[in-house]
Amino acid sequence: MYQDFIEYQKYYKTEIGKIITKDISEKLNKFCYLYDHQKIAGFGFAHPFIKIDPNKKIDLIYYYSKKTGIHGGDIENFNKALVDEDQLPCEDSQFDHVFAIHYLENLNNFKQGLRELWRVTAPEGKLYIVVPNKKSLWYLNDKSPFSSGYGFSKLHIQHLIQENHFEIQFIERLIYYSNTNSKYLIKYQNFINRLGSLFFKYFNGVYLCVLKKRVYIKPLENQNYLKKVLTGAISKT
Repeated sequence: MYQDFIEYQKYYKTEIGKIITKDISEKLNKFCYLYDHQKIAGFGFAHPFIKIDPNKKIDLIYYYSKKTGIHGGDIENFNKALVDEDQLPCEDSQFDHVFAIHYLENLNNFKQGLRELWRVTAPEGKLYIVVPNKKSLWYLNDKSPFSSGYGFSKLHIQHLIQENHFEIQFIERLIYYSNTNSKYLIKYQNFINRLGSLFFKYFNGVYLCVLKKRVYIKPLENQNYLKKVLTGAISKT
């Protein structure tokens, strides 16, 4: 099951949607440092989560996949585009910070999609990904925005990231409360989160991944050994 732009938009206007937005945005702000004249891109349905000081001179554009669609609505003041996820209309190394939220799980081709994100991220630039945990009720409940597309285990997302030349700086488990608009949840959400992280550690709703673009691939561990063997073989001939 895949959700479209309108469904995401409706969900994030609910009380529980606003709580999730606040929680994820606060975590992103701890890892993301923005400076004047930087270029930023949001992929998927990222615009509720990106909070920028209006006094900063930042270039910001949002990209939406054809599968999700797009609607003007609440983002009329921002640049936006509908794109083919396998062939982004962006220059190489164009963005200092890239946010991919409700994006990776909806891709048809994870490898190609991540390679494109790598291509458009500047050297030493940052990529921030939020993906659903396949073990959580947030993924299994079809009324959740994180039930769309594919779910991930932590090991799966680690391998996927490393295979596509990003360096993992941090992966954090987020959201332990349930998908409900109850007053009880709103009042005790912080307590529920702390309790869940202690006793239900592996059933978090989403993973927040903070990555850095790796320009140089690390040499193989046995590379020096192979070099010595080849040099010795050549010297004997």
